[in-house]
Amino acid sequence: MKTIRLYIGLCMFLGFNALVSSQSVSIELSAKWVKGYDVFKKDSIIYFPELMITYRNISDTSFYFQKVSDSRYGLPSLPAAGLLQYPIEEFLNPNYFKRAKMHGDYTGKHYKVAIGNNLFSKGWIAINDTCNIEVEHEIDMINSALQNIYEYIYRENYKPMDTRDEFKLYYTISDMVPEVILTKYKDKFVFLKPGESCTDTYNLIGFKLLKGSFTFYIRPHLPPYVYTAPIWDSHQSQYVEGKALLPRIVGGYTLYSGNFYSNKITITF
Repeated sequence: MKTIRLYIGLCMFLGFNALVSSQSVSIELSAKWVKGYDVFKKDSIIYFPELMITYRNISDTSFYFQKVSDSRYGLPSLPAAGLLQYPIEEFLNPNYFKRAKMHGDYTGKHYKVAIGNNLFSKGWIAINDTCNIEVEHEIDMINSALQNIYEYIYRENYKPMDTRDEFKLYYTISDMVPEVILTKYKDKFVFLKPGESCTDTYNLIGFKLLKGSFTFYIRPHLPPYVYTAPIWDSHQSQYVEGKALLPRIVGGYTLYSGNFYSNKITITF
């Protein structure tokens, strides 16, 4: 089995804006190797890593809060860049296999992978290690390569989901009531009693195919709201983001917001 170099550093983030102490929750990253099928040759067995996001309640209060990452069957979502590279026929009848095979080799290159960094979605984005994530910049082409691989895997192996809710960008105020959260959007939240933990896993085979070095991390802050559809601000002559506060209590669990303990993990292929 091919080995990877893996570095984990625990970064303690203290926050003062949380509704409760920031030491109450941790969201930790780790990785493990698993055995599976080759993306392009299903009769071949290969090993690839999975990223694990573990949510822990290290307090004596039952908490609920938003998950930091979306997924489809454990496949991460990344933004597409450079769509103009495809002819119109490719948009009308996309060849997902062809797109997935068109990736480059990123050996020796270094990227930061921000998990859930998009303002509205909980997708991932890969950023060249030399770029400042706080400064607006064009989406790196490596994101398209990764997205093409994961889109091909999804369409080849899984039944299509209703993406209207699976990757919901905007909610309505009526969505954010306890009954609707528990019945329709429960899988987008974490519900933990004192001392409990749960783990979501994400397939990293796309990163393995591209090679390179990737540092995964989460912005260590959980907001007390979700985004609603943008509204027109006549004073600014532009659309501004709308927000809906989450209910303080859902099913006996108290909303947790603010900063939390987290870590970074670097995987080099």
